[in-house]
Amino acid sequence: MRRIFLTLLIITIIGFNAIFLSAQEQVETEGQESSQEEESVVELTADQVNYDKENDLMVFIGNVVIIQEDTNLTAGKASFDVDTKIGQISENVKLIKEDITITGETLEAFLNDKRYIFENQVELVQEREDNAGEPDNVTWLCQKLEIFTDTKNMTATGEVMISKKDYTITAQEAIYNDAEDKISLTGQVRIEEVENKRQISGDQAVFYIDDDKLEVIGNVRSSIMLD
Repeated sequence: MRRIFLTLLIITIIGFNAIFLSAQEQVETEGQESSQEEESVVELTADQVNYDKENDLMVFIGNVVIIQEDTNLTAGKASFDVDTKIGQISENVKLIKEDITITGETLEAFLNDKRYIFENQVELVQEREDNAGEPDNVTWLCQKLEIFTDTKNMTATGEVMISKKDYTITAQEAIYNDAEDKISLTGQVRIEEVENKRQISGDQAVFYIDDDKLEVIGNVRSSIMLD
């Protein structure tokens, strides 16, 4: 099937001013050769595209690929409001950003803000290594996850479960700060240290991932399995 290639270019300061569509080739536009302009380009490919001029809506169907800088997104279907650059994406949705891979049933994409909101059966895997160079990935499961791809900061809500080699953590909300490499947790927080068979629960917790340190605050309870 014929591939459809779309380039979205921001002309104004806060958003795109035009969308250019072509088959099997990228549309090049004239403008200033600045790093800011280069970062504004979003590329899309699909098997088919339908354009609703009256509602200014583009719907991409089949093998959809969206590339925004170093963020790669794949799905079966994506519809975008040409004016707002907000998209509704579904069917085998997957986002890859450096060491992070996220999957979910549906996704709302705010291209201008580099903001993506996954919902329903969301899974995130962050590839990491321990001090010995062995895989020590962090896996998130939740019902809703918001990520800003320029900072990699994230907020997960709804039946949150975070797993690492030595820990399993559950909570109602988890906020990840990439710069500080920490997760702040609230709402029925429960931590299980698998190897040592320890459990800690409380109202709030902070998990410093790289240091493997935990701070639990409020109504703290702990249990240790005896030999």
